[in-house]
Amino acid sequence: MNSYEECTKRLAVCRERGKIEVAAMENQPKLLIFDTHPIQYRAPVFRELAKKLSSLRVYFFNSDFDGGKWWFHEVGKAKSLDWGINLTEGYSHKTLNTDTLKILQIYKSLKTLLITEQPNAILVYGYYLKEHWILRLLCSQMNIPLIFVGETFTSNSSWLRRFATTPLQTFFLRGVKRFVSIGKKTEAFYLSKKISPSKIVSGRYCIDTDFFKKEEPFASLKRTKLRQKLNIKETDFVLLFVGRLFERKRPQDLIALHELLLQNGRVHTLIIGSGPLESSLKSYCEEMPRLHWLGFQNQTETRDWYFASDLLVVPSEFETWGLVVNEAFSCGLPALVSSACGAAGDLVDNGQTGFIYEVGSIESALKYVNQLLENRTLQQELGERARKKVLEAYRPDQFAESIYEAFSQINILHS
Repeated sequence: MNSYEECTKRLAVCRERGKIEVAAMENQPKLLIFDTHPIQYRAPVFRELAKKLSSLRVYFFNSDFDGGKWWFHEVGKAKSLDWGINLTEGYSHKTLNTDTLKILQIYKSLKTLLITEQPNAILVYGYYLKEHWILRLLCSQMNIPLIFVGETFTSNSSWLRRFATTPLQTFFLRGVKRFVSIGKKTEAFYLSKKISPSKIVSGRYCIDTDFFKKEEPFASLKRTKLRQKLNIKETDFVLLFVGRLFERKRPQDLIALHELLLQNGRVHTLIIGSGPLESSLKSYCEEMPRLHWLGFQNQTETRDWYFASDLLVVPSEFETWGLVVNEAFSCGLPALVSSACGAAGDLVDNGQTGFIYEVGSIESALKYVNQLLENRTLQQELGERARKKVLEAYRPDQFAESIYEAFSQINILHS
C-alpha cells in the first residue's frame, strides 16, 4: 500500500471514530449546570464531571457577581478579582449575561435555551437569584428534573429572616428531585425540611486539592522565603486570616486575639483580604506590632502564605462552609474556626484537625492558641491529620462523583 492509500485509509478510520463519538455524545444523557459566575473552587469539579459526562454544559448567568444584597449577608459590591488561574478551562461553558436583561426576557431566554438543549436534568447552585427561581418554575412547567446544591444550614439567623425565608425555601425545595449535600450541616438541614433521605446524595465540599497540595521541598522553601520577607523567625508562631474584611467575617475578633497575644513576643498575625472594614481596622491597629496586612492575594500567593503560617483562624459569625479551611488543610495547616462555620464538626474535627470555639469568645480562642504555643508538636500533628483528611475525602473528583450519582439516579427513575 502506497503512502497516499495509507493516509486515505487512516483518514477514513478517524472519520468513523468521530462519527461514533458524536453519536455516543448525542445518545448520552445531558446535564446542564447553571451557576452565578465562574468560581475558583467550582471549576475543578466541573472539569472532573466533564471527564465522566461529555454532554455536560455549564451556563453562567454573568461573568461576575454582585454580593451587595441584603439577603446575601454582604456589604457593598465585591470587586472582580483576578485569581491567577483559568476558571473556564476543561469543560463546555457559556455566559448568558442575564444582568443586562429584564425578568421577562430572562424567562424567555432560559425557556428557549431549555427547549433547544432538551436536557435530562439541570443542576442549580442555590436559590437566592431570580434566575434560580425562573429555572425552578421552568423545570416544573417542562417536566425537567432539578438537582440542587446549596450551602444552607440551620443557623442562628434573626427570626425576621427565618419568617421571611422559610416558606420560600419550602416551596423551592419541593420542586427538587435530588439534593447533593456539601457536608453534615446541609444534610441535616434537608432532613429538617422533611426531605426523604433517598433524595439526598452525600457530598463533601472541596477545592482544587492538587493545586494546594503541600509538596516538599517547595513548601519549606516558600515558608522560609516569605517569613524572611516579613522578619518572622522560624521559631515564631503565625496566625493567618483569609477573607473579605466585613462584619460577617468578624476580622476584629482576630485583632482582639492578636492584642491578647502581644505579651508573647513571638506571635505574628497575617491578614489576607480587603473590604469595607479595612480602613477602620488599619486605623485602630496603626501602632500594633507584628500585625501584617497583605491585601488581596491570588490563589498561588495565598497558597504560599498557608505554607508560611502555623494556624488559620476563621472567626465568622456565619459561614456556609469556609473553603479556606480546605485550602489550609491541603497545605498541612490546621484551623481554629468559630462554631458558626459550616466546616465545624465536619472537616474540622475538634482536637483532631483543628479547634472549634463559640462565635465571639476570644478567651476560648486564646486558650486553643496557647495550647499550640506550648506544644508545637501538637500543631504539626493537627496539620498532618488535617492534610490527610482533606486529601482522602474532600476532593473535586469525589464531589463530581456525587453530582454524577444524583444525575444517574434521576435517569434511572425516568428511563
